[in-house]
Amino acid sequence: MENRDMKRFFLFAVTALLCLSGCQKAWKSTIDLGVNDRRINITWSQAQEQFEFVFPVYSTGDWKAEIVAGGDWLTISGNSGSGTGYIHCTCLPNTLDKVRSIRMDVSGSGKVIPVYFVVSSSSLSAADLPDADLDNYLL
Repeated sequence: MENRDMKRFFLFAVTALLCLSGCQKAWKSTIDLGVNDRRINITWSQAQEQFEFVFPVYSTGDWKAEIVAGGDWLTISGNSGSGTGYIHCTCLPNTLDKVRSIRMDVSGSGKVIPVYFVVSSSSLSAADLPDADLDNYLL
């Protein structure tokens, strides 16, 4: 086989492999229920003013979220859905200058995922708190 024929054969083989690999089944999520993070740390500077953010939930079925412990400084909306969705969160300013946390449970497919939102004080960073201590700051 000549060099030119070898190049053509190689090009044909690569093209055929690429076409065959494109004919596979589409990927489908098999996550029953999942979140990106089980803990959201909010800095002292972020908490000085009201701000909003979204929290993604991944699921192959129905899910819901509810705040189960802590104060009323965090509100959620869009707290139920089916499949992948987003919880809209509004955080009120931290006027107490205390570390505070809220626990939100995300549930679905027979599972419950606890998620903590933790706000720093001016002297203590939420990131420095061990997970085991978060219930002590439910304000």
